[in-house]
Amino acid sequence: MATEELEPDEFASRDFAQGSALAFALISVRSLEKSLEFYRDVIGLSTRGVAATECQIACDDDRPFAARAALMSEPGTPAGRVLLVEFSPPGDAVRRAGDRTTRGLWNLNFYVDDIDASTAALRARDYDFWSEPVTYQVGVDAGTAREVLFEGPDGVAINLVQPMGGPELFTGRVLAEVARHGKTRTGFTPVATTSHCVLNAAAALRFYRDVLGMQVVLDEILSKPETNRFLARPPDARTHSIFVAGRHFFGKVALTEPQNFAVPERVLDAQAPNVGYLAQGFEVANLADAAQRLQDAGIEYESRPFPAVPGMIVSRALQLRIPGSGAFALLVQAP
Repeated sequence: MATEELEPDEFASRDFAQGSALAFALISVRSLEKSLEFYRDVIGLSTRGVAATECQIACDDDRPFAARAALMSEPGTPAGRVLLVEFSPPGDAVRRAGDRTTRGLWNLNFYVDDIDASTAALRARDYDFWSEPVTYQVGVDAGTAREVLFEGPDGVAINLVQPMGGPELFTGRVLAEVARHGKTRTGFTPVATTSHCVLNAAAALRFYRDVLGMQVVLDEILSKPETNRFLARPPDARTHSIFVAGRHFFGKVALTEPQNFAVPERVLDAQAPNVGYLAQGFEVANLADAAQRLQDAGIEYESRPFPAVPGMIVSRALQLRIPGSGAFALLVQAP
């Protein structure tokens, strides 16, 4: 990232000008009531209700699964939402005990104003943290952040981030954007970024950039010991991290490609009705146009019925496995 000084509006227009931000992360849950308590009562997202439905998405076969579903969102914000689905009966856990970074979709990231206070409050609720909050330099020109991870419901790792710095730095401009967009009633943002651990970042970019129109806003090698400490990686780990963003400040995707360490392979386990982070969802202007872009990029897809969910006016989705890892993505037409 260049370090020229930008006003917040200029930052937003340059870095969040085009493409599809993450519209929702699809999380398969063990108990819808317990997961609702976290995303509604802790994170502060809202829901329009729970619906009994059938699901034929986030899986390789086309048999329907009985399910209950609820969309969690900040009203008026079309990005960074969480779609909770409780399959009946639920399957096995995608992440195993002791897993940290895993290949595929594994993390949701929320911005907070005071990470130490947020950590203390969540610890009082008995959430399991990987470390104390850590301050680190994101990159040579990118600025500084303070971060911590803990175990959320359903095997999804939750990353809290407190960006720091002035407007000459990426993290400082992020801080200004956080203030501009505001937070939920409990002091968290919608999903700001979600991590996708890949085998091949260049291959994954074929989807995020060429199909969805997202653009790279940060490209760094993360290797500092303090970074690896809060991410629970080997002290000498090197991770290629590429942030891509769409036309909304929330809903960014962090592509992480391990350079010198191994991670558990969980992609094939991440499908319905197993419990965990199963798919990324993106809204596109026109499904037929998106299908053509997928064909042009050589990415196979299929059309699937989309479950009835309060707050979503969607009947079909294009389902595909994202190049670079094979994790599921769902494309739905924007209302």
